[in-house]
Amino acid sequence: MIGGLSEVVGVVGGLGPRRWWPWRSRVDPWAVLIAEFLLIQTDAFKVSLTYEGFLRRFPTPCSILEVGQGEVEAMLKPLGLYRQRAERLRRAAEYIRDNYDCRVPCSYSELRGIPGVGDYIAAAVAIVACGESKPILDTNIARVLSRAVLGRNPSRRYMSDKELWMLVRQVKWNKELLYSIIDFASEVCTARNPKCTQCPIKNICKYHTGKVM
Repeated sequence: MIGGLSEVVGVVGGLGPRRWWPWRSRVDPWAVLIAEFLLIQTDAFKVSLTYEGFLRRFPTPCSILEVGQGEVEAMLKPLGLYRQRAERLRRAAEYIRDNYDCRVPCSYSELRGIPGVGDYIAAAVAIVACGESKPILDTNIARVLSRAVLGRNPSRRYMSDKELWMLVRQVKWNKELLYSIIDFASEVCTARNPKCTQCPIKNICKYHTGKVM
């Protein structure tokens, strides 16, 4: 790994996930996929209030296709953007029905072909539900690795940052590491006013040591 990356990943990953959400105990690809769809542009706490009830009502992709669009929208209304979410889920369910007999595939390449599933969601489902190690990048991962390893804040266009992608491709991703980094970014390495003095990687974080020097 590039200098400092393995140590940063080792320390942060060793902290373990710091928060509990109902979807984190799930390993079924459909359950993980639902969580990722609902979390788009939505606070995790709000999703936690809807998630389990939604999954009980729609335990498989085909169960969404057995009811009217209005019923799906009604369950998603507390999250906002409910029409868009319901339509996105219906298109994904139709594709899964037509191509995989209503069973969510468990490989990154197949997940990526589902309508509405981008790089992050496909990688997240592959890592969490399928045990694949796939490069993954979101605002949390970008912030931690960019600061700690590259010594800078990530740009707004972090998804096209070649240096960041080089980093995440070197990491052996698993469910625990993914959630650990996300939680670390949320609670310690925050976008504004990061808690650098309390940070367990402050002595190896190039962003912090650069400021101190």
